[in-house]
Amino acid sequence: MLIASRSGAGYRTPAFTTRGPIASRSGAGYRTPAFTAGMSIVRTRITGSHPRAITAHEVKIVLATGNKDKVRELQVLFGDVPIDVAPDGFDPEETGTTLFQNARIKAEALRADVPDDVIVMADDSGLFVHALGGRPGVYSSRYAGPNATYADNCNLLIKELGNEDDRGAAFGCCLVALAPGGQMLIANGVLPGEITREASGDDGFGYDPVFRPLGDERTLAQMTRDEKSAISHRGRAARSMARLLEIS
Repeated sequence: MLIASRSGAGYRTPAFTTRGPIASRSGAGYRTPAFTAGMSIVRTRITGSHPRAITAHEVKIVLATGNKDKVRELQVLFGDVPIDVAPDGFDPEETGTTLFQNARIKAEALRADVPDDVIVMADDSGLFVHALGGRPGVYSSRYAGPNATYADNCNLLIKELGNEDDRGAAFGCCLVALAPGGQMLIANGVLPGEITREASGDDGFGYDPVFRPLGDERTLAQMTRDEKSAISHRGRAARSMARLLEIS
């Protein structure tokens, strides 16, 4: 299988895919979460011929997810590209220990069930908190249990952090696309920030009400959808994927 991986202009391979310690980052007491130990690296490389430039109307994408909130965000991020979703009940077991592994599991689980001429794309994302040793990480969606709500997860996170001063965290997203012909495309996005002491905002989903991006005074849930898309981990990964696909 041919593999193409991209991180975008000025982008460094995200810490949640690497092995070993990560350097601290300056700015208002922020430190990049040390969620690197024991995890596999997704290296930036392109093998084989690169796909030609194509128009949005030539691309057909099926998203390997049953999460309606992720679908809504990705549909906006890919603009005019026709996007379909996995059938009801699609929920493969995510046994990976990295975002890349879980995204690949989901994409490969759907590949055989869709037409050969479409791109199967899967997203896996997580919140990595420095003071919690990188948790909840790949287990973000089920942090408070297999049937946890968004509020359950946020409440548990705030409770576990307690009065901890180091509230540095980062959202990470890995997109894996299986293109016709067997090529695998990988795009990553990272959003650094910190965990607030209480939930704020009514928009967004997941941990948005308790995550404040670095350099902003608002949580993601206090931003408009366009503002969030412009800076989010998923937005950054989606724009890198669009460049890999050379969508004009």
